[in-house]
Parts: sequence; structure tokens; C-alpha cells
Amino acid sequence: METIKVKIIINDFIEKIKKYSRFGCLVFFLALLFFLQNQMFNVWLGIVPNLYFFRRFFVTFALGLILYSPALFFKRKGKYTYLFIISILVSILFIANFSYFEYSQNFLQISALKYANQLFSVGGTIITLLNFKTLFFTINIFLVAIAFFFPLKKSSANLSKHGKIIFASAIILFIIFGYGFLLQSETKEWGNTSRLYTDSYDQETMVGKMGVINFSFEDIIKFLSKSGITSDDKKFLENFAKERDSENLTATSTDKYFGIAKGKNLIIIQVESLENAVINQTIGGQEITPNLDALAKEGLYFSNYYTQVFLGNTADAEFTTMDSLYPLPDDVVFVDYAQDKYEALPQMLDDNGYDTYSLHGDVPSFWNRSNIYPQLGYDKAFGLSDFVVTRPVGEGPSDLGDEDLFSQSLTKLEQFKAPFMATVITMSSHTPFILPSDLNTLQIPSNTNLNTTQKNYVESVHYADKAIGEFIDGLKKDGLYNNSIIAIFGDHESYTNIWQPLGTGANDLPGLADSHIPLIIIDPGTNLQGEITTPGSHLDFFPTIANLLGIVPPKTVLGQDILNTKNPVVVKRNVDTGDMNTILTDDFSFEMNADGIFNDSTCLKMPEKTVVPVNNCLNLYNQESDVTRASDIMIRGDLVDTLLK
Repeated sequence: METIKVKIIINDFIEKIKKYSRFGCLVFFLALLFFLQNQMFNVWLGIVPNLYFFRRFFVTFALGLILYSPALFFKRKGKYTYLFIISILVSILFIANFSYFEYSQNFLQISALKYANQLFSVGGTIITLLNFKTLFFTINIFLVAIAFFFPLKKSSANLSKHGKIIFASAIILFIIFGYGFLLQSETKEWGNTSRLYTDSYDQETMVGKMGVINFSFEDIIKFLSKSGITSDDKKFLENFAKERDSENLTATSTDKYFGIAKGKNLIIIQVESLENAVINQTIGGQEITPNLDALAKEGLYFSNYYTQVFLGNTADAEFTTMDSLYPLPDDVVFVDYAQDKYEALPQMLDDNGYDTYSLHGDVPSFWNRSNIYPQLGYDKAFGLSDFVVTRPVGEGPSDLGDEDLFSQSLTKLEQFKAPFMATVITMSSHTPFILPSDLNTLQIPSNTNLNTTQKNYVESVHYADKAIGEFIDGLKKDGLYNNSIIAIFGDHESYTNIWQPLGTGANDLPGLADSHIPLIIIDPGTNLQGEITTPGSHLDFFPTIANLLGIVPPKTVLGQDILNTKNPVVVKRNVDTGDMNTILTDDFSFEMNADGIFNDSTCLKMPEKTVVPVNNCLNLYNQESDVTRASDIMIRGDLVDTLLK
């Protein structure tokens, strides 16, 4: 008797599964369509369409199940209401990102919603971006509508509690497998759990691996999880602004060299991984950077200059240089705070009659540049699509070599109306420092104490130096050289410890040895020449250049004009906590102890480097802690204008 009852229960369950699975087929098809929409998004926009296919398939199909499968557990009206809402939201995300990428070569971020009211002013542009491809991203809506108005017979059948558990378990297992496959692939490729959510510099690759909707949700989660600014933070910043006003720390027109380059073009060259260790150095009797060495003698060479980058590396260097604010220890400003209001160097020059340009040989989405550049005041940014790769230099077939970058940038500069500001950002001396064999032109002795990576680095820097030399020669031939002020600096260290075998970091403080980079400023026709040993950093670039151009910088700059400051200071923060790690001034230096306790730390009297009681550095420590805290608050709270009040 009980056997018969069991058979009846099983048969009843199977029948309900059959009925229920008809609606389940709709959910399954919507999830599969979701993958196809992600795939075509990448194909049509050229976002690594031939790479990461299986990663993208499993993780987007898994997300499709996450989005659509909850409908299985509603009653009929609830099922379709839910599917309509999700389908509309998914379609909006697809179309918005697709259109935005076609327009700006980047992806929308949740932080941009504060500017949603500006959509009305560009409505005409938005309409022109809509086409038959964007209609493909609405098929899910039409599919749900068809299923609603033409339901399959008995499609509204409901499963028992046990049946729902089985369905839910199957869906959860596939979701775990989909995301597990993605993370396992990342681990195999990079040797750690996942670089997807930590290395956010290359957003195209992120979208290529996990799809644009996964990327959008990740962006939303990251945005919502940001630590907020408290009322105490705001009060602190207001008091900080008042104290700065009372101390009158901003530059004035009476400063030395003020306006010596007034009205000239400004050409900035940010050199990838250029360390001070290679300047004025030889290997096997050959100069590593002969052109930079010559320029250092021709202009001002800042030999005590440092970088302060965190996770953002190149982007952090660019941000600090252009804004005179500190980078954040746990976020990349270019990516996570791209929509803030800044008082940047390009904007200041734009307000003073300059046209402002950036030239970089990568895609505009790299480091989110196409989103933040308008906030910094750039009029136009040239990316990879604006250059022709005559010969790849790097790991990929589309890697623009520095010679291509500079020669084609020169042609563009010739067309710019004076005065202009142009930032040229190099790439060829980027890790892993691999060049075509014929471009390795240094004859490095076999008995050198450089390891393979260090040899490759030296060769790549030598190649970058050659390209810079050719660019300078081109500026001279075209008549731009004498009408421009040219600044060249390294963005960050090479992470090769090159200073050790070259023996050039022995006099650096332990906390600054890896952060030592060069800054060279050439102003033809003036007496700006010589080595400047005053401590300085990326933070000081903005006010120093503003002084030479004869423009008083905004009160938002936290750095100082290195050529005029009486109290120079360089701060290197702890890469994990953002707290003080090293402070360098003309009079004292401070090194935080590994335990993070001030009283256990070291204070040195400079330049003798004699140890003195640590309390001699207490005021300096407190002062710079306040400056870095103020910088962080201004960025996290979009409160830069507090210093302008």
C-alpha cells in the first residue's frame, strides 16, 4: 500500500516538473539570451571578442540565472511582473553602456548618476547613438511579453516545496560553478585568488572576462560600500581651510621666477617607470639615458624628487601631478572618484586661454581616462585609435611604441593653436620591459650584476630615452621648442630595485629609495639651469609649473613651488594603511617603525642624518597627517571647493 502511495507522489512530482519546466524553459532561454547579449556587446564594440570566451559564457549565464530564475518561485502574475522589471533594467544597462562606449570609449559608472540631469542637454546626441544594434538588447523584453500574452498550456503550474528546493539547488550549483570557473581561471592566470576586483585599471579586459552587466553590478557594489564622510570630517576640513588661509600658503606674483615662461606652450612628458637611478649613469661605458642626461644639464634637474603612488600607479602619478592632491591608499581616484569636481592644472590653464590635450597610446577606458579627463579640464584626449601602430613594441600587436607615439604626437602638436598644454604619456618602458631584439641597443657586459628583468628594464628605458631625444629634435626643427616649457618626469618606480646594482640609492632614506624619480624642466632662452636638491614630489609639480607660467594656482593645491618654498616636504604613506611612513624635509626626516607606533620610530636631523629624539618630529608628523587627511576627505566627499571658500 505504501509502495503505491510513493509511486503516486513520484508520478505527481514528475508531472508537475514537466508543467513547471515549461516556464523554466523561458527562464533558461532568457539566461542564454543574456549571455548572447553580453557576447554581441563585446563583438560589436571590439572588446576582446576572441578572448576569455568560456569565462564570459559561464559567468554571464550564471548571472542570467541569478537575475531571471527568482521568477520561478512567484505565482503567474508575479512571475511575469518580475521578468518585465528585470528585463527592462537589464536592457537599460546594456543600451546605456553600449551607447556611452560608442561615444566615449568607456563604460558608465554609478557615480555619474549625479549628472543625469545633463542628459537633456545632449538628447540629440543620444538619439543618434541608438540603432538596430541597440534593439538587440531589448529582445528579452519582447520575449517576456510574448510569453505573457501567449502562455504555454498549464505553464502556471506550481511546484511543491521539495520541487522548489531541487530547482533552487540546481540553479545555485550552476551559479557557483560559473563564478568558480571565472575565479579559478584568474588564479591560474595570475597566481592569486582574483585580480578582477583589485586591478581595475583595464576596464575593457574586466568587461571581456565577466560581461558588462557583471561589471556594472561590481561598480554599484563598490560605490555603495565606500566609506562615507562624517560631520567631524567636514568640520575638520573647514578648520583646515581656515588655517591655510591664515598662514597664506598659496603662491604670489612676487615669487622668484614668477612668469618667466608666461604665454609659452606647456609640454609634459610622463615617462613610464622612469627612476632617478638611471639618470647620469652608464653601463659598459654607455649612457643609459643620454638624451635625458643632456636635457638635465640644459634645464633644471630636480634630483631629490619622489612619487607617492598607491594602487593606481600611473593613474595615481597623473592625478597627483595634475591636482596636487594625494592619491588614495585603498581606491584609485581615476576610477572611483572620476565624477568629482577638481581644480586641476589643465582646467587652470584652460581658464587662462590654453587649449589642453592629452596624448596616450592606450584605449580611453584604460585607467578610466575618458571619464575623468573632462573633470580635470582637458579639451581633448588622443588615445590608441588616434595613432597608427607602424611597429608594435610590447606584448601585443596593438602596443604603440614610444617612437610612434612621439613622432605622431609631434604632428598633432604642430596643428595646435598656441598657447597649448599637451601631456604625452609613454608606455614602452612598462613591465615586463620586453622590446623587439633589434631595439635592445645597449651592449650590456656579460659579467654585470643586473638580473634579466633589470637588464630588460635598462634596455627599455634606453629606448624610451631615444624616442624622447627624437621628439625634442622634432620640436626644435618645427620651431615649437623655443616657444614651449617642457617638463619630463617618471610616474613611479620600476619595481626592479634597479638602484641597488647601479648603486644610486645608497643616500636615500629607506622609505624613499624605491620612490626616487627624476623631474626635468626645460625653458629654452632663460637662465633656468642647474641641479635642484630641494625635496619635492608629484604633489609639488602643479604649483611649480604655475609659478613659471605666471599664474597663481588655486588654494586647493596642497603642494608647494619647489623653487620658492622655505619649508619643502615629501611624504610617503604606508601602502596598506595610508598613514605616515616617511617624511623628508630640509631639517628633519621621519621613518615610522614597522609596528606603526610613533614613539618607536626614528627622527633624523638633516642633512647630517644624525638620530635625535623622536619628539623632534612630532609637529612635522601631526602637520602632514592633517594634510593627508584633508586630501582624503576632499576626494572622498567631493569637497575640493571647501578650500576655495
